[in-house]
Amino acid sequence: MLVISFLSSDPFSAANTNRYIDPVLRYIFPEISPAGFVFAHSVIRKAAHLFEFAVLGALSYWASRRGRAPRWRTRWALQALLIAGSFALVDEAHQRFITSRTGSLVDAAIDFGGAGFAQAAIYLRSRRGTVSR
Repeated sequence: MLVISFLSSDPFSAANTNRYIDPVLRYIFPEISPAGFVFAHSVIRKAAHLFEFAVLGALSYWASRRGRAPRWRTRWALQALLIAGSFALVDEAHQRFITSRTGSLVDAAIDFGGAGFAQAAIYLRSRRGTVSR
């Protein structure tokens, strides 16, 4: 959660990440149009939301398990979703206080989707009988 909060600060605003993302996009797609460039930048940033909250969702599930047998439980998945979903809202509220950031319920929904993706992956993995300890 500290890492997510740090990534929600000014150094990682859209204006600042242009310095990192733009050269990579220009290298991979030298003929990209300005509109395509803006779209690709947005997709990368939203994918980062999805990924970081998938990790939070997976870690929250693991913490909810508390070392118990590695079976999938609805209760643990719901606890993980509640933790990640609540933090998504807190994170977006935090961004409203940073001038270079904007809090967005759409981003919170993407964050929650990442946590949900993690729960689905954990569930599917448990169906194969390979949940790790």
